[in-house]
Amino acid sequence: MFPWNLLPARKVKALDLQDKLRRMHKKTAPSKKGDKNLPDLSRFLGGEEVSGPEGSFWRVTRDFSPELRHGRYCLGDISGFDSSRINLWEKGHRRKFNPSDLVFLDTETTGLAGGTGTVAFLVGMGWWQGDAFRLEQFLMRDFPEEPAMLQDLANLLEPKKILITFNGRSFDWPLLQTRFTLSRKNREIPAWEEHWDLLFWARRLWRKKLVSCSLNSLERNILDFHREGDIPGWEIPQRYFDFLRTGRGNLLQDICEHNVWDILSMVGILLHLCGENYKAPERIQCPHEAIALGRLQEKSDRGKPPENYYLQAVSIGGEKARKEALQNLAFYYKKNREWEKALQAWTELVEIDDNAIQARVELAKIYEHRLPNLPKALQITSQALILAWQQEKKREAGELEHRRKRLERKIKKSSLKGTGFSADN
Repeated sequence: MFPWNLLPARKVKALDLQDKLRRMHKKTAPSKKGDKNLPDLSRFLGGEEVSGPEGSFWRVTRDFSPELRHGRYCLGDISGFDSSRINLWEKGHRRKFNPSDLVFLDTETTGLAGGTGTVAFLVGMGWWQGDAFRLEQFLMRDFPEEPAMLQDLANLLEPKKILITFNGRSFDWPLLQTRFTLSRKNREIPAWEEHWDLLFWARRLWRKKLVSCSLNSLERNILDFHREGDIPGWEIPQRYFDFLRTGRGNLLQDICEHNVWDILSMVGILLHLCGENYKAPERIQCPHEAIALGRLQEKSDRGKPPENYYLQAVSIGGEKARKEALQNLAFYYKKNREWEKALQAWTELVEIDDNAIQARVELAKIYEHRLPNLPKALQITSQALILAWQQEKKREAGELEHRRKRLERKIKKSSLKGTGFSADN
């Protein structure tokens, strides 16, 4: 056996972190037509190849008429848009804006999990330009086209003030920020004045009305828009990899159409949310929507009084919705020190819910401190105590037992005063 230990030790230069990063991110030469047989997609997608100092990519531009109807809304409905309504969804929103300040953004990616290995191969953006709605799609036909695509994307986004996405706060925008960083374009990342994520807005209003608040669900149930022949989102990454392997441009047609529908649906949802939240309460037909709007109005620093929204939910809702609406209504009255109305709301809740412990506790507090009637407070507290033991809620039972004893002492002290004796006699 050869004595390997007799060989002279090989000197290995230790790589510092900077060297490792340099090796990991070797700058790829800009892609040029001719470096690789990149397909001409004009036959399948329209658009054109865009070339610049960092290479080339494919861009598709479409202008949509303001009369175009997408479900319940026309794109031109933005002309009647009142920006002050936004503060119901974005607390602290103050500034007025023009439609041209808004940009809708949606990406199609090589994976749905995110992370540094996921790439946005198609970025769609839409905004109002004059009377028309312009939609541009930035597509890389191969991975080396990413720097050129990102540079052009940054140039277009830079003058915009407000970014609008659907789940983009958690996925699309962080992903693009990562791609800018990995392409050494940190300084190119736009700084938005505001970022409106319509998924969060939709969940606040419809999470109890709809089984799902996905974009497809909102299209069908809210916008009355139904896609035909749409490619499922989970198929898109594999379809793109098939395109990279074969160069067949027809594989991208459904993906680009899917991206267009996503952006137009975001426009419709924005128009709907900023109109529906000022709908007269008596016109609302869904109790869950009425409750959600009441809560939003209550939390907003410039919202309408929520009382009529809660009352509408009580009048049209089933038992569960009525209970929720009455509880919200009662707490609203309590916060505003309207004790008679709060008493009425809690009393109605007790009448429809035999097991409502909290409602009885609140009633006892009102009778003890606000509308003094100690015997009534003691009676209701005793009822709540029985319910707490029956439901095996030991902590609540302990608190109610303490309240019951205090009320008994106060009643005894009050009765002794009436006879001229003190509790110490």
